[in-house]
Amino acid sequence: MEATRVVGLPFPPGVNELEKAGLTALPSTSIKPPRVADCHAHFECRVEWTKAWSNRCMVTGALRAVTVDEGVMDANWRIVWGKFMPASFCGAPYQTFFVPSYHLNFVDNPYKEPLPLRPNAVPAAH
Repeated sequence: MEATRVVGLPFPPGVNELEKAGLTALPSTSIKPPRVADCHAHFECRVEWTKAWSNRCMVTGALRAVTVDEGVMDANWRIVWGKFMPASFCGAPYQTFFVPSYHLNFVDNPYKEPLPLRPNAVPAAH
């Protein structure tokens, strides 16, 4: 989690954030920027658009490739959250706070009508 804070610092262009954070670069499978070898999963994306507002910037990308360590998947290709243990950085206003993303919480959906599928969407298996 400390490394996540380091790579999010506003280094000037040309500074290798991975080196500053003590992380190891790993060649990506479909894009030029490297993956982080120290992570359990990698989502390789191409930037589709960015939107700046206030002091923030939202970046949206199209997924090109996913790799996940075998040790964090079960026999049915589902993530074993207790091994994966992702955490989300809460952002600058919260300074050093992270939220564990591996605690499962059930939240019922009060909307009972069927939802239309988006184009090219694959229905979820039940």
